[in-house]
Amino acid sequence: MHNRAWRRLGMASAVGLAVAPMGARAGEPVSFAIPAGPLKAAATAFALQGRVSIDLGVARECGLSPGFSGRADPDAALKALLRGTGCEARLVAPRAYKILPSAAPPPRAPAVPAFQDRAEAPPPLSELVIVATRRLALADRLAYSVSALDERAAAAQGVHDAGDLALTVPSMTVTNLGPGRDKVILRGLSDGPLTGQTQSMVGIYLDDVRLTYNAPDPDLLMVDMGQVEVLRGPQGALYGAGSLGGVLQLTTHRPDPEAFDAWTSLSASATHGGKAGGLASAMINMPLLEGRAAARLVGYVERQGGYIDDLGQGRSDVNGARRSGVRLSAQVQLGTDWTAEAGATSQAINSKDTQYAERDVGPYARRGRIAEPHDNDFLEVHVGARGAFLGQDAKLTLAAVRHDLSSRYDASAAPPVPVPLAAATAFDDSDHVGAVVAEASLASRPAGWIQWQVGAFLARTRQGRDGVIVLADQPATPLARERRRDVLGEAALFGEAIGDLGRGWSLTLGGRLFATRSEASSHATAGGASALFRDAQSYVGFAPKVVVSFAPSASTLVYVQAAEGYRSGGFNTALIPSQAFDTAGGEPQRRYGGDELWSYEAGVKTSWMGGRLRLRAASFLASWKDIQSDQLLPSGLPYTANLGDGRDIGLEFEGSYVNDGLRLNANFLLDNPELETVNAAFPGRKDFGLAGVPKGSASLAASYAWSVGRGWRASADARAAYVGHSRLSFDGATAPSMGGYATTRLAARLWSDRLSLGLAADNLFDSAGDTFAYGNPFTVRLSRQSTPQRPRTISLELRARY
Repeated sequence: MHNRAWRRLGMASAVGLAVAPMGARAGEPVSFAIPAGPLKAAATAFALQGRVSIDLGVARECGLSPGFSGRADPDAALKALLRGTGCEARLVAPRAYKILPSAAPPPRAPAVPAFQDRAEAPPPLSELVIVATRRLALADRLAYSVSALDERAAAAQGVHDAGDLALTVPSMTVTNLGPGRDKVILRGLSDGPLTGQTQSMVGIYLDDVRLTYNAPDPDLLMVDMGQVEVLRGPQGALYGAGSLGGVLQLTTHRPDPEAFDAWTSLSASATHGGKAGGLASAMINMPLLEGRAAARLVGYVERQGGYIDDLGQGRSDVNGARRSGVRLSAQVQLGTDWTAEAGATSQAINSKDTQYAERDVGPYARRGRIAEPHDNDFLEVHVGARGAFLGQDAKLTLAAVRHDLSSRYDASAAPPVPVPLAAATAFDDSDHVGAVVAEASLASRPAGWIQWQVGAFLARTRQGRDGVIVLADQPATPLARERRRDVLGEAALFGEAIGDLGRGWSLTLGGRLFATRSEASSHATAGGASALFRDAQSYVGFAPKVVVSFAPSASTLVYVQAAEGYRSGGFNTALIPSQAFDTAGGEPQRRYGGDELWSYEAGVKTSWMGGRLRLRAASFLASWKDIQSDQLLPSGLPYTANLGDGRDIGLEFEGSYVNDGLRLNANFLLDNPELETVNAAFPGRKDFGLAGVPKGSASLAASYAWSVGRGWRASADARAAYVGHSRLSFDGATAPSMGGYATTRLAARLWSDRLSLGLAADNLFDSAGDTFAYGNPFTVRLSRQSTPQRPRTISLELRARY
C-alpha cells in the first residue's frame, strides 16, 4: 500500500481515518452497499468496501450522506456519497482521498471547534478498524468476538498495561504476580498462574511481531499506542500454537512522513500506605526525505511505589519496581506501491521484591528471610515491507526477539535439598529466550465474491534455563544446579477465504497446516550426583476454522463459528538429580502431551439510534482436551502435567453509547468453567473448576467532555469493575479461593491543543481484594498467601505537545 494510506493505520480510531488494503485500480468498478447517514460512517464503509484510504479529519463538519448502492468506480461512488453534504473529496495519492469542505457549503450544524483535536474526539465503536484478524475491517462487521480501545478511550479508562486492560474488556484476566511476571487469560481458559515450560495461552503481538512463546507477558507499557485489540477464542488457524485463548494485539502509531510532531508527559503518583511513583515519557516524529520517509521515537521511565512490608527483613514497601523502555520505528516509500518498515522495541523491568502478603501477618505484610527480586529485559527488532505483488497485497516481516528473565525466591522455610539448620536459602531461576520469526502473506483485492489470504510462517526459538539453589550468604557455592537447553522449530502454511453467498450471507473457511520439532537437554547436579537427559519430538497437525455470518441489515450482524486451538507437548526435567519420573501413569511424567481446544460460538452485533448505541453479545462453548498446566512438586519446584479434560460455557456482552461528549461502556461475562475429567495421578477436584477463572465479571465506564472556554475543554471519567471468585490452582490440596472484589477509578482532565492536565484516583475505596496470583512456591502449602490490590493511588499528569 502507498505509504500515505498506511501511515495512520495505527491511529485509525483516534484520528477518524478509515484504512483498507489497496483497492481497485482507477476506473475499475466495485460493488458498494452504503446506507444513508452521517458522512463519517458512510465514508468509513466506502473505504472498507472499496479497499481505499480516506482521511476523515473534517467529516464531522459535513451534512448527512444520501448513501450509495450499486457497482461503480471509487471516484464515482464517493462523489455520490458526498452529494448534498457540503463537502468534497480530493485524491491525495493513488487510492487515498481526503475529505474537505466545499467552497460554499450549505447550512448545517455548527462545526466541531478546532481545539477539539484529532486525538480527543471518541469515535463510535463501529468506526474502529480491526487489524488482529489480519484483514482490515470495522469491528461491527467482523464475525468474531473482538474488543478494541483507541488511544483516547484507553487514556480515559487508565489503561497503561495489560492488567488495566483486563478491567475494561469482557472475558479477560491477568495474573498479578508482579510487573513482568504475569500471564494473560481470555474467556476463562486458564492453565494456572505458574509460568514454566507450557506455551502461552494467549498470543501477544506488537504490530506484526509475536512477542512471546512460553515466557510471561513482557508487560510493555502502552505509550503511544494507536489501538489495543483483544480477539477472544482460539486463533490457531491464523496465529498457530500459543493462541488457545485468543490474541492480544498492540498497534503502535506509525511514523508520519507529512508532519513533525512531538510531546512530553510527566506524572506523579501517591499510594496510600506506600511509596510515591511517577512516569516520564516522550515522543518525537520526524519526516524525512521530503515526505517519502519518517522516523518515530518513543521513550519512557516509570517508577512504581511499593506497598508490601516484609517484617522478617525489617523493610517496608519492598515491592517497588522500575520500568523503562524505548521504541524506534521508521518507514520509507519504495516506488509507487511498496513501503519498507523497520523498528526496535526495548524494555527493562526491575522489581525489588515480590508483592504477596501473608494473611496471618497482615493485608499488606509478610515475614521473609531474603528479598525476592525479579528482572525482565525484552528486546525486539524487525524489518518488513508492504506492497503490490502479482496484483494482490503482499506483506513480509522478519523479526528477532530476545527475552531475559531472572527471579529469586526465598526457599528458607522449605528448602528442596538438605541445608544447615535455619540457613537462609534461595532458589534462583534464569530464563533466556531468543527467537527469529519470518512471515509472508498475500491477500486478495476486491475483485469477486471470494476474498482470500494465504501465508507462510517460520520460527526458530532457543531457550536456556538455569536453576540454582544456594545459601544466601554463599551464592558462589550452589547446592544444586540444572542447566536446561531447548530448541523449537516451527513451520506453517495458513490461509482463509471469505465467500459472499448473497442476500447478506457469507462463509469463511480457514486453516493452518503446521509442523513443530522440539529438542530438550538437561544437566542437573547436586551433592556429587548428576543426571543427564536429551530427547526430541515432532508434531504435525491442522487447525481449521469455519464461520457463517448473516447481515439482515446494515446495522445488524449474526454469526456462528467453530475454531480449533492447540499447543505442542514437551519434556519435564528436574533440578534435583534424584527426582523420579513415572512411566506408568503417575506424576511427574518425563513427557507431557499436547492439548487442543475446540470453541463453538454464536454472536450478534447491532446498532440503534443512528449508530449511537451499539451492542454485542456472544455465547460460547469451549471443549478442552488434555489440559497442560505448570504445577509444583512437593519440593516446590515446577513441572508440567496433563491434568485432564475441561470445558467452559459462557455468555459475554459488550455495549457502547456515544452522544456528543458523552460516552458509556458496559460489559460482563457469565460462564461456568468445569474440570470434567481428572488425571488419576493428579490430586485435582472437579468442583473447583478451572484455575483462576471467575464465574462472573463486569465493568462500567462513563466519560463526558465539554467546552470550558475558547480553546479549552474538560472531561470527567469514571470506571468500576468487579471480578468474581476463583481458585488459585487445580490442586485439590492447595487451591485457596480468591477474587470477589471490585475496583474503581475517577479521573478529570483539562486540555487544549498544546497542554493537558489530568488528575486520577484508582482503587478509590482502598479495597484489598485478593487477586489471581501465588506468592512463593516453596511456602504456598505452608502459609495463607494473598496478593492484594494496589491501595488507593492518586496520580497527576502534565502533557505538552509541540
